[in-house]
Amino acid sequence: MQLASAVLTYRTIDPDRDGELAAAHHREACLTSFGRRARPQPAANYVRWLRAKVEEFPEGYLLAYLDDRCVGQMELEAPYGKEAGYVNLFYVTPPFRGLGFGRLLHERAVQYFRSWEARRVELHVSPSNIAALRFYRRMGYHRSFAADDGALWTMLLSLPDRMGAG
Repeated sequence: MQLASAVLTYRTIDPDRDGELAAAHHREACLTSFGRRARPQPAANYVRWLRAKVEEFPEGYLLAYLDDRCVGQMELEAPYGKEAGYVNLFYVTPPFRGLGFGRLLHERAVQYFRSWEARRVELHVSPSNIAALRFYRRMGYHRSFAADDGALWTMLLSLPDRMGAG
């Protein structure tokens, strides 16, 4: 698969059509992050929550596709007037991991946050999810020591303005 020629398409998650798929991604992300300690919410609860979030942030709750194959899912929030955007879920499906698709999804996420004039991006990650930590560090995130509870680390990404100033 040639990443250079890959063109991803994005569409807002439709909880009625995509709820089962989105819930499966959420579940796998929980299991990957927390292993046996994972407590993913039941699919029906997740879809109900997702429905409200999609209504509030329709451009932030996306599925990414390469042709007809789902590459990943993003759950991004940029509340109006806030300096920080938040990543609820950043997920790349297993067949597309390690091929650069995460970087493409991340570029789209940064575009979304910038469009809402966010100055930084925050997310939480399990310290046991080594692959995710490596990815976020490569994307420029750093750990915030102020808000960590041990089970999850808070990571931050500063978004310089378009002129390059931080």
